[in-house]
Amino acid sequence: MATHGSHQAESPEQARVFLWALPRSISTAMTKCMSFVDGVQVWFEPYLYSYHNEKMLTGDIVQLTTDMVKETPRGKRIDNDLYQYPWVKSQLETQDPDKELIFIKDMAHVMNKRYEYLPTSKKFRHTFLIREPIRMYSSFFNMVESFPATPGAEHKTTKMLLDNMYDTDRIYEYTYNLWKYTKEHLDPDAIIIDSTEMAAQPEKLLPKYFEAIGVPYRERYLNWDPRSDIITEWIASFQSLMADYGNGVITTAADSSCFMPEKPLPSRARLSPDILHCIESAQPYYDEMYAQRLKP
Repeated sequence: MATHGSHQAESPEQARVFLWALPRSISTAMTKCMSFVDGVQVWFEPYLYSYHNEKMLTGDIVQLTTDMVKETPRGKRIDNDLYQYPWVKSQLETQDPDKELIFIKDMAHVMNKRYEYLPTSKKFRHTFLIREPIRMYSSFFNMVESFPATPGAEHKTTKMLLDNMYDTDRIYEYTYNLWKYTKEHLDPDAIIIDSTEMAAQPEKLLPKYFEAIGVPYRERYLNWDPRSDIITEWIASFQSLMADYGNGVITTAADSSCFMPEKPLPSRARLSPDILHCIESAQPYYDEMYAQRLKP
């Protein structure tokens, strides 16, 4: 396992791919799809866990005592308090030579002002998963509103709750900035895919994605085992991943067996002023990235 630091050699044929995502952009479904690629090792959101630890000022961000967590096999998941930006960089720069593909799924916006913690090897491919702001923000706000209320939260708006952790209306800006940085310094051919197009036309877009990252494509990757126990094979925070599965953040994706087309576009008339503000802030960044996307 990579965290043991026992593998120093590199496989000349090994592909290394970042999937930098926006929240609520089918990135976990994409990760589950990639989990069935031959010879893969998946890292799940190591920089996001580091960001949460940094924001919370402690590694003990999730305390779960439910039987579900106690009885769940740990697999390759490790304790949350290990996740710090420098540690993640060192782990990603230490490759397992027995793997054909190292696939790292993470949130792009948590790298803002932290580019020094990216692996510097040009062998990493950087790919970006984007989604229309109206779809992303309406889903993001709905997700937060579905969580049980915490003490003191009853007098806060959803955006205020999100802003406690993120620069909510700058998520697209930070994603755009990371895309520009990777193109200039790490991967001039950084790839963009749109989540709505992937969900609607995976039979067209997924083979092109595989070709772009240099990984052999198999038609069987369009459908996968619906059981969620594959997530025990991901290198991830044991506590955080189980919390995300238990509270519904990744449950649908973890139980999925294929990509599913999205629901109709939300009505702007029904969106709050806070969501509309976020959409307005995000739209120019999304539009420029969308124009450069890999098309179906």
